[in-house]
Amino acid sequence: MVKKVILFLFRPKKKQKFSIGATSEGVKKIAIMDRLLANGYLGRNSIIFIDEIESALHPKAVCQFLDMIDNIANEMGLQVFITSHSYFVIKKLLLIALKKANTVSWISLNKGQEVKICDLHDGMPDNSIIDTSIQLYEQEIEEVL
Repeated sequence: MVKKVILFLFRPKKKQKFSIGATSEGVKKIAIMDRLLANGYLGRNSIIFIDEIESALHPKAVCQFLDMIDNIANEMGLQVFITSHSYFVIKKLLLIALKKANTVSWISLNKGQEVKICDLHDGMPDNSIIDTSIQLYEQEIEEVL
């Protein structure tokens, strides 16, 4: 049984058509994934690389895109590599990983430090993105009090 996967539905208010070149980089990422799936270019042995998934997408759209990628990767057996400098992307991947063990690994590449590879199911990684996010949160709490 073949399941139809719909990644993204864009309904402009006036039924306008847009060239892919006129869309944001974030929409292009989603559209490219949609076309790869629709045209049958992705299969069990496919590997997808997405650089800075959060760029040019609203945080809510990024979270929805990550959920879609998780579903597609699990259903089709794809490997997906995502780079990010965003706390909320890492946090969303942690939430995805908590649903099932050994599905989301992280690789930390910090200059001057050893490469770390761990299962995100075991918790958030120690790195500068997480550390900076926590420091900003603590600073905010101090300012409010």
